[in-house]
Amino acid sequence: MKREAFNYPPSVEILKILTKGPLKQNLAKAVRLWVILRSIYGDESDEVKLDLKEEFTFLDWRDLFFIDAHKYHQRDKIPSLHPVSEVNQTFVKDECRCVIKLRQWLFESSLKIDENQWCQSLKKYYSFEGDELKNLLQAGITKNQPHNIEQQAKSLAVNKKFSKSLSEGRLFAVTSRNLKDHDFQYLVNLGWLNVKKCSSKTIYIKVNKFPELFLNSVENREITSEQFTNDELSAFNNYLSQPINGIQRFFIHAEYIVHSSLNEHIELLQQKLKSIWEKDKISLVKLNYRSAQLFQDAVDYIVYPVCIYYYKRAPYLFAYGQTPQLDRDKNNPWSRIDWYDYRIDKIIALDELSDNFDNTNIPKHFLAKCHGKYPPNPDEIKEQMSAVWGFDIHKPQALLVLRFNRYFYGNYIEGTERDEMFDKITRKQVEKLIKSYTSTASIKQKQLIFTVQSRSEHDVYCKIYYRVDDNNIVMRLRAWCPNVEVILPLDLRDRMRKEMEQAYTLHS
Repeated sequence: MKREAFNYPPSVEILKILTKGPLKQNLAKAVRLWVILRSIYGDESDEVKLDLKEEFTFLDWRDLFFIDAHKYHQRDKIPSLHPVSEVNQTFVKDECRCVIKLRQWLFESSLKIDENQWCQSLKKYYSFEGDELKNLLQAGITKNQPHNIEQQAKSLAVNKKFSKSLSEGRLFAVTSRNLKDHDFQYLVNLGWLNVKKCSSKTIYIKVNKFPELFLNSVENREITSEQFTNDELSAFNNYLSQPINGIQRFFIHAEYIVHSSLNEHIELLQQKLKSIWEKDKISLVKLNYRSAQLFQDAVDYIVYPVCIYYYKRAPYLFAYGQTPQLDRDKNNPWSRIDWYDYRIDKIIALDELSDNFDNTNIPKHFLAKCHGKYPPNPDEIKEQMSAVWGFDIHKPQALLVLRFNRYFYGNYIEGTERDEMFDKITRKQVEKLIKSYTSTASIKQKQLIFTVQSRSEHDVYCKIYYRVDDNNIVMRLRAWCPNVEVILPLDLRDRMRKEMEQAYTLHS
């Protein structure tokens, strides 16, 4: 059976399928995977196609893909621009593929991809501010991502004249270790390559058929219009959403606590929001909202509606503007402008404000942000959620230090998404944090340090920043008891202890 050629263009949809997570954070990796697959499975006319055998090693691929790879593409060193000879040290920019920039791979090849159309396609999924899109295409990063490539260039002590190239988006200016351990291993995990061990070597074996997940996703990308915020769940949907031999095999069971009597009301709210979001200029809305958390009667709030999130057990409208507060100043209702997640079933009424409504009492800077070039958008919410643990992004953040039973951590945390969120630290680091975040003369400080020292040396300690008083996090910590201990902050540790004591009293 003749193997299919990997001749897929680098469309936004194809790149989204090739890698997990949003392209704003993973564009460079997605394009690099696309190039590697072309080099292995491309048709004979593809300028990137390599003459690889059915079985090959990483060094086989590396030596064919790069020029003078054994010399400049080493295991733990980012390649500098290659000299033509050892004599004159003349650098030529077109000598090796490692000099080609991300943007060149996308738009300056024989594929003739139109840059404007590609960018418009990307903007359907993500919003960009200022030079974010330009930076993304130039260097593979946006202003919100760590920009440490320049530091890497300095650490390599390469010629100053050419160290700048490492910060200009050279797609393959990465170490051989990174290519092998991350990119090639990723392709193995997804079924693009088979693998076998031969002595101390890893042998890659070409597959006869591309992964079903990829093929089905390509086939269904125009059929299905569902957009999930969870990319792993989206992969399930693309793969199994259609009936198999007439039988539906994929189901989602999500707990939903909103009473069925409110279904019609919620549907009406959603229809209003949809009609607002379909317009070129999104209007402000007035919400009449009853905050169950603050035990308040219904209050009016003027906000800019952004998106709906289903979280845990109910849908929430994320909006930017006035927010529910316990100590709200009735004389100055605009004293605090922030994000807030309004639970939809608690919205009594939602009214769109017309262009000619009286906005004399609304701060000008708020109107300028909402109706300016870069209004509040869903990406801001995603970024704040990914930066700090918690759903209530309007709440302040603080350091959280946890101790896990090693067995529990290995079975329920390690290898999951939370493993990437939590930063492992040593017991000595925990003791330093306790001293930094508690009073020196405090008896609690001494007691807490003694408690930590008395725990098993095999326990796992982690730190993370979390949203203070976010009830979702407190519920998660309760669910993990007694396999997790809150070390810091002290007020949360005290809260957990008191609630456990109350629960013990109830059940004793």
